[in-house]
Amino acid sequence: MFFITIRLAGSLPVAIIEMLKEEQEIVSKQRDQKKEEIANQKKRYFVRFDEFLDNPQNGPYWLKQAEIAGVVTEALHFRDKLDYKLVAYCLMSNHVHFVIDTRDTNEMEKPLFRILQSFKRYTAQKANVLLNRTGAFWHPESYDHIVRDNSELRRVIWYVIQNPVKAGLSENWQGWPYSYVKDAYVE
Repeated sequence: MFFITIRLAGSLPVAIIEMLKEEQEIVSKQRDQKKEEIANQKKRYFVRFDEFLDNPQNGPYWLKQAEIAGVVTEALHFRDKLDYKLVAYCLMSNHVHFVIDTRDTNEMEKPLFRILQSFKRYTAQKANVLLNRTGAFWHPESYDHIVRDNSELRRVIWYVIQNPVKAGLSENWQGWPYSYVKDAYVE
């Protein structure tokens, strides 16, 4: 199972990315770190990164548009049971969090980078047509994290669906039009 975050091209200013990388490097150079400390530090880095994405000053905001959001959500659902089992997702104005299970899919297993490459290519082409634009739609890099157990899976799903609540965009996750959790995972 994977927790994945993809973001729109240009959604974070270069200065912020450089600042986050510098902070990451300083912490990673500390000697005698245990694996658990390194993992926790990576999580903190991601949370800081995500906080900047939730900041309304970081455009573009193409995923706010219902037509563009529809392209992305339709593509997420289309690949369900083909490339992965879709567990949960949340679209924000400039990024998408989703959780997928790539075990036991019907087709021959594809590497994660191929799944993301296909998804991003398809949605970028469709979105650029709707936006009457050309150029990069998605940032080329994605964040992915292997979900190791059921406890972590519950935390990750909660994190994903609570994103619009945390950002002050909705009072609850059910009220956000671009959130989804497969029934089997709703507590």
